[in-house]
Amino acid sequence: MSLKLQKRLAASVLKCSKSRVWLDPNEMSEIAMANSRFSIRKLIGDGLIIKKSVAPHSRARIRLFHEAKSKGRHMGLGKRRGTKNARQPEKILWTRRQRVLRRLLKKLRDSKKIDSHMYHNFYMRCKGNQFRNKRVLQEAIHNQKNVWIKQKAETEQIEALKAKAKVIRTRRKNKSVNA
Repeated sequence: MSLKLQKRLAASVLKCSKSRVWLDPNEMSEIAMANSRFSIRKLIGDGLIIKKSVAPHSRARIRLFHEAKSKGRHMGLGKRRGTKNARQPEKILWTRRQRVLRRLLKKLRDSKKIDSHMYHNFYMRCKGNQFRNKRVLQEAIHNQKNVWIKQKAETEQIEALKAKAKVIRTRRKNKSVNA
């Protein structure tokens, strides 16, 4: 028996499409007897006619796609629409790099590995885009420290030589005065 009429009426009453209307297959004869909206409403109340829920859009394929993208698939030259700067803004890269470099400088200053003058010097050099990354900055700091240590040693040697010369001069002076 055809239940086309009942399905159409039920869809109208339930305010959905005919494909979402479920008719109880065990109660076909009772449903077939219903030929008005009132009787259809009664059957809906009894649970013989039910409005099926909408099947949600599956995200399974999207999840797979995103997983592949995280591995670097679908990211080749042919898939790129925006400019390099639109895809990865230079400003964001700059900010990220500055934060890393400044954090390192602050850590070194707080742990007394560099003094405030050296900190300020390197801070300004970072701002001037002199260091590409953290490793380059660390190498520069290391080299600068070596240079400063060498200069300090040289000045100490010069001071020692001056002191020695002064002592010799005073001895000579004393000898000449005594003689």
